[in-house]
Amino acid sequence: MEFEGEDWQAELRGHVRVLGTFTRDVSADRFLERGSTRKQDSGLLLVRNRVTAQGAVGDRLFGKVAYDTELRTGSALNSLGFEVANEIGTQTWLDADRVFHEAPDAHMRHALYRAWLRYEGDQWDLTLGRQRIALGRGRLWNPTDLFNPIFPLAVEGDQRIGQDAAVGRLRLGRTLHLVGIWSPKDDPDLHRAALRFEVQRREIDAALMVGRFQQDWVFGGDFALSFRGAAIRGEATFTDLDLGDRIWQVVGSVDYSFPLGTGLYVLVEHLFNENLVDPGAFAALPPGAGRRAALETFVQSQTLFLNRITTVVRNQTGFQVGYDLTPILRSDLLVLYDWHGPSTAIVPAITYQWLQDVEISLAAQFFIGRDERTEYGDRTTLLILQVDAYF
Repeated sequence: MEFEGEDWQAELRGHVRVLGTFTRDVSADRFLERGSTRKQDSGLLLVRNRVTAQGAVGDRLFGKVAYDTELRTGSALNSLGFEVANEIGTQTWLDADRVFHEAPDAHMRHALYRAWLRYEGDQWDLTLGRQRIALGRGRLWNPTDLFNPIFPLAVEGDQRIGQDAAVGRLRLGRTLHLVGIWSPKDDPDLHRAALRFEVQRREIDAALMVGRFQQDWVFGGDFALSFRGAAIRGEATFTDLDLGDRIWQVVGSVDYSFPLGTGLYVLVEHLFNENLVDPGAFAALPPGAGRRAALETFVQSQTLFLNRITTVVRNQTGFQVGYDLTPILRSDLLVLYDWHGPSTAIVPAITYQWLQDVEISLAAQFFIGRDERTEYGDRTTLLILQVDAYF
């Protein structure tokens, strides 16, 4: 629905997502009480209703609010993965999420997905509130995106929680901008802030940045350019960790749509990452730990993976192809290859556009490789069915 006045305009939109997943996962009870890592069937059904209102007053003031209500049910509610994710939460500053019903067979919550206000001037603009802070150029990995990182195997790759932040943009010249970002937290040691110089020209977009993320200093840059129809992208960060280590993370990619039929999309992207983790480092629980202490220990270990790219191996390459079989049917295939294991993730997907406002997609994640010290060898097959309706 759209509304319009003499000097203002607004629109109201809705989105319903029904998402079903099936895999095998570790039981939370067995792991936290007995340390058992035996996996069992784990199915999850998610129903999310999102209402989005956005509008503008004149040509200076803009705003957006998106509100979610969610229902989760299924055997996955008893899995370790779900309990850890529930304990970690969204890691946003404003406490705007609430679980209003929690039972062994159902979990219901409501949350603010977006809530921001932006003022745009002639030379500067300022955005305050819960917003998506889009950084980086890579299609699969984004080492410079330390505010809203999304990783290649995320089930909902389009679900970006956002940050409660202030983002200011100052125009320094016709093609040069200075961007300042500050995302506060309750603990001052967890604040995130960055300063970026961005250049936008017809042939190339590029940026240099310096940031303080929690207690680590990060220096980085990224670029994107077009060459004979191909998009070439790159980004890199050098991080001076508070723990004493210094690490590099580098991504390079190229993608191109070949003029075959409706157009064959091909992407090749490589990741070099020095932020490594030992896959067995957090497998053991403290001797005699109770359930709560065990859960807190495991949550702390998993939180390390949320703030930046953390892998088992240094080098991975992603290959992706996509093709429109018909105007309403699209197929995609993603392959992630770990050069050191080796191990491989294979993700086929097919998407069907039903009517005008309903999209149905079916995907799977398959994994090949040895279980120990590989990137994907210890993961379990995951099946995904997703239905999106827009109104």
